[in-house]
Amino acid sequence: MNSEELPFAPRETSNSLQQQLSSYHERQRNKQRRHHHSILFGRIIVGFVAASLLTLLLVALWWPAPRNMRAIKVQTLLDIYEKERNFSGVVQLSYNGETKWQQAMGSANVPFQQPMKVQSVFPMGAHVQLLVAVAMYQLQEKGVVQLSNPIDDYWTKKDWQAFGTNQTSWCPQVQKRTNHCERVTFQHLLYMGSGLESKHLDRMATLGRQVGSFINTPLKFIPGTNYHDAKENYILLMYMIERLSELTFAHYVTLHIFQLLGLQSAGYDPFDGIVQVHTGLVDQYIQYYQYENASISGNNTSVSPSKLILEKHLHYVSTGSCALYQALENPFDGFVSTSTDMHFIYWDLFHAQGQYSKLLKPWSIADLLGIRNPAFRAFAQGVGVTFENENEKAETTMNWPTRIAFCGTSGCATTCMAMQMPSANISIVASAFTNDMRLHFPSADALHAFTPRQLINKQNAMLREDLYEENNGDVNTLAWKLLETFL
Repeated sequence: MNSEELPFAPRETSNSLQQQLSSYHERQRNKQRRHHHSILFGRIIVGFVAASLLTLLLVALWWPAPRNMRAIKVQTLLDIYEKERNFSGVVQLSYNGETKWQQAMGSANVPFQQPMKVQSVFPMGAHVQLLVAVAMYQLQEKGVVQLSNPIDDYWTKKDWQAFGTNQTSWCPQVQKRTNHCERVTFQHLLYMGSGLESKHLDRMATLGRQVGSFINTPLKFIPGTNYHDAKENYILLMYMIERLSELTFAHYVTLHIFQLLGLQSAGYDPFDGIVQVHTGLVDQYIQYYQYENASISGNNTSVSPSKLILEKHLHYVSTGSCALYQALENPFDGFVSTSTDMHFIYWDLFHAQGQYSKLLKPWSIADLLGIRNPAFRAFAQGVGVTFENENEKAETTMNWPTRIAFCGTSGCATTCMAMQMPSANISIVASAFTNDMRLHFPSADALHAFTPRQLINKQNAMLREDLYEENNGDVNTLAWKLLETFL
C-alpha cells in the first residue's frame, strides 16, 4: 500500500470518516490562522514599543527635562551677575524647605582675598522687624499683651524712669491738633502707622533712653491713617519686648526664635561686634564705576546728569572700604544671619499657611500678614506682602498672600528675601545677599571730584544724586528673577 494513500474503509463508515477528516483539517487550519495572527500581533506590539522608545529618545535629546532647563536658566542668570556685573554675595533658592540652589560669588574680605562662602554671615538690617513682630505675637499668645491695645496702657512709673522724661502720663498729639490725645496701639507700631517721627538716636544709649528721646515729639499724622517708615516704631516695640518678657531683646530672640528653630548662625548683637566679633561675618565695601564714552543729551541743566547718561560701557575703577558709611547711626545693625537661616525662618512661618510653625500659631501668623497699613497695603508687620485680591479690607485675615518679600540694608550690605506660594502646600523662597554697594559716576571728572564726605552727608541728598547714582547690585531684582526660574 502506498504510504500516501488513506486506508480502505467500508461504505457504511465512510461518511463518518469523512466528517472526522474534515473536522481534523478545519482544526488544523484554525490553528494555523491563530498562529499567524499571534505572530502578526506580536510584530505590531514590538513595532509600537520600538516606535515609542524612539520617540521618547528624540524628545529627550531635543527637549530637555524641566529640571535641566531650570538649572540652565539659573546658571545663566547667575553668570550674568557674577561675570558681567561683578556681583559679590550669596544667592539661594529653596522649595518646600529644601535647598535647590545655593551659590557664593565675589569676596567676603577683599584685602585678604577671602572668597565668599555659602555659609557667610550678613548684617540683616531691618529684617529685625520680623523678629520683633514674631516676639510680640508670641507674647500675645501667652496672654501677656493684647496688640490692639494702646501701648501706654502697659506703662508704669518704672517705664517713665527708664525713659528719663520726668513724667507719669503720655498724651501723643498730632501737629496742629493739640487738644486731643491720640491712641497709639502695638499694631500701629508694627505696620508703621503710628505717626512717630524719625529722629537721630544714640545707639549706645539704653532702649529706654532712646524711647525717651522721641516719645514726646508731635506725631506726623493720626495713628492708623497713614504710613511713615520710622525706626522709632520698632525701637519702642523692642523696649516693650524687654519690659514684658523681663529678658534682653538679644536673649529673647536667641531663646525663643533662633534656638527654637535650631538656627546655626543667626544672632543679635546690639553693639554690632564692638564687644564680640561674630564668626563668618562678611566685610562691606563700595565699588566705584564710571561710564565710558558717556554723553549728556540736551542742555537741560535742571535734571541730574546721572539721569541723562547715555550708557555705552560701565567701567570698574576700584573697591573701597565701607567703614565710614557703617559708622553712621543705625539701630537695626544688630541682627546677623546666613541666607540658609533666613530661609528656615520664612519656611517655618509662612509655608502651608503656618500650619507647621514652631514659632507661632496659624492665626497669629494670619494676623501678622493680614493686618496691614491702610495707606500702604504692601506693608504688613515686619514684611511686605502681595494679596491676590487687593480690594480686601486691611483688617481681613482670612485671605493668604501670594507673595511675601522684604529687603534690609545695613551700611553697604543689602539682603533681600522673596517668597511665593503657588498653592497652599507649595512654597518657593529665593534670596540674594550682597556685601557691597556701587557708585556710578557719569564721567571720570565726576569721580575725581568725589569726596567721602559727600557720601555720608545726609543733608545733601540732592547733591549726591547730581554727582553719582547709588546701586546695590539689583539684589531685589535678582531674588525675584531667581524665584521665577522655578515657577
